Amino acid sequence: MVDIGNPFGVDLATTVFGAGLSLLLSAAVMEYGYRVPEYNSTELLGLAGIGLAAAGFLLGIVMVLRGLR
Repeated sequence: MVDIGNPFGVDLATTVFGAGLSLLLSAAVMEYGYRVPEYNSTELLGLAGIGLAAAGFLLGIVMVLRGLR
């Protein structure tokens, strides 16, 4: 049986999700980019760390609930 989600050797859902996330981040930078110089590098690293930790936590919860871990 052919896997329609992987027609060209790439995961279509992951590619579309990544493109959408990239556009969302680009729009956020265009809208709120003027605020970035107000933060120092420590605050920017902290915000990035919090964002990655939250994303990892949510991904982990979803994987546990689906029985993948």
